[in-house]
Amino acid sequence: MSRKETIIATILLVIFGTSMHFVHHLPCFNHFLGYIFPVTESVMAHMKMNFYPMLLLALYLVISRRDIREFGAPILAGLAIMPVVVAVFYSYWIFVRHEILPLDIIIYTASVILSVLWARRWSNCAWVRKLWPLWIAVAVIVIVLTGFLTYHAPDWIIFADK
Repeated sequence: MSRKETIIATILLVIFGTSMHFVHHLPCFNHFLGYIFPVTESVMAHMKMNFYPMLLLALYLVISRRDIREFGAPILAGLAIMPVVVAVFYSYWIFVRHEILPLDIIIYTASVILSVLWARRWSNCAWVRKLWPLWIAVAVIVIVLTGFLTYHAPDWIIFADK
């Protein structure tokens, strides 16, 4: 991705990911949409808000470049940011014990920026490009798991509504 394309993609992905957070408040929201969009204030919901924008970036790159090998880097970046999101959210939660909306927004924005930068960096890695079938399989698994865990989450803190 060019620098201009990276900046535009980052801005659009932050906007899309942030708007994902509010879809469950719409009157037309239904059970099916809950498999894609967050329905709680959990860390898992914030991980979905990182993964799905990166999935959109992957699809955009594949379609615009007409090259399926472009799929891997954004998916890998979306997966790599998930443990970072968990670590950062719980690190600040330990100290303040409540949600701070401006800090949540900053953390989310920073995580999307970092994801896009990682995707840009990894887009030229031969092993990432070569393993595109693996990244498709991983994306499908993450989609199924996050969708299922939205409504059938175990009683773990990562899935707890804040």
